[in-house]
Amino acid sequence: MIKRLRRYQTILGVAWILLLFLIAFSYAMFQGGFVSWFVFYSFLPILVYTLFVVFYPLRDLQMTRSLNKEELFANEVLEVSIRIKRRLPIPLFYIVVEDQQPTNSLKRQASWRHGQTKKLFALGFRLNATLTYSIEAMPRGYYHFDTISVRTGDIFGFIQKEKAFAVSSEVIVYPQKLPLRSWKPLNLSYGGQHRSRKSFERDLTSISSIRDYTPGDRLSWLDWKATARANRLVTKEFELPLNNDVVMAIDCSQQEQDREGEGFERAVSLVSALVDRALKTEAKLQFMSISHHITSINEEDGDFQRWKILNHLARIESVKQPRDILKLTAYLQRMTKQVTLVFVTTVASDALVLQFNELISRGLAVECFLVTSKKASQESQYWRGVLSSIGVVTHVVSDGHDAAFEQAGDSLATS
Repeated sequence: MIKRLRRYQTILGVAWILLLFLIAFSYAMFQGGFVSWFVFYSFLPILVYTLFVVFYPLRDLQMTRSLNKEELFANEVLEVSIRIKRRLPIPLFYIVVEDQQPTNSLKRQASWRHGQTKKLFALGFRLNATLTYSIEAMPRGYYHFDTISVRTGDIFGFIQKEKAFAVSSEVIVYPQKLPLRSWKPLNLSYGGQHRSRKSFERDLTSISSIRDYTPGDRLSWLDWKATARANRLVTKEFELPLNNDVVMAIDCSQQEQDREGEGFERAVSLVSALVDRALKTEAKLQFMSISHHITSINEEDGDFQRWKILNHLARIESVKQPRDILKLTAYLQRMTKQVTLVFVTTVASDALVLQFNELISRGLAVECFLVTSKKASQESQYWRGVLSSIGVVTHVVSDGHDAAFEQAGDSLATS
């Protein structure tokens, strides 16, 4: 009923104003005198202004939105500016401008609930106005701003006019940056199918033998003691570089205790940091996310691949359904032998342990990051022990303990 009345609010308001005008005119005609005519003429400006508001086209307004950034990282500040322009200097007693929240709604964002996206202007005869607001600590995600609504009316609220303007803006918020100082992919296998784009630096501590000097050898490769004994230039022979093929995977299964998604957000930020570190070590990287379906991003030139991965990490969401272990198994079966799997998850299970055990038996190195929403519990420590016992390098990452994995990859945990 109320919604139906709102449709006819302008008509009812005009009818009410005209009725008051007729009452004032009738009172002045029949009563006469200064007071009655003063009331009548005092009411005329209200009538004229009401008619101005009724016939003023809101399409005369031009709305534009500008963002300080279209790409930013989680917890950074987004500043939004809405500029209002119009051509007709019709006096407007007030105008309410509201920037509608994105369709996927900024969850856990107090700025939207506190009405910072809405502002009341006493526009008057001005032709320009600006609404600015900021959203502190933007959460990860992809957001599409598509509507700005404008509302105005007369002084007493008899007339209400509203119009929605389609103004499209997009912003993508990448995962929060986490500093990883010394983590690097596990180097536990030889002779992978792929090699990095650049030649590996020789490990000067891994000397396998010596040989005669050949043109092109570096000065730092010479073995001076052997050269002195043999009375000829002798060069150190180094071990072959270890394989640097990495598959980075994130499991989007939602932990039962992690209803607010804090653990999953930490897992996404962790994957983003691990991807950066892996690419900096010149690893051949393949990325995959496991949700309702498996999404894979194959190795490409570094910066473009990093952008595709970050873009995907900004959009993924946790799912309540458990991972489809059959699809995961079928996908991992196609993985090349002698590569390193870096697996980030918030949920461990017996099926996952069996899958890791099979991969290790095929010659793959597996490193697992178990991310929990709270401090390490007995359950997470239990899974850590189980995974370590089958040869998986396991890290439990909990709130306040993100630095515990900085030295990961230096040793392999075995039973």
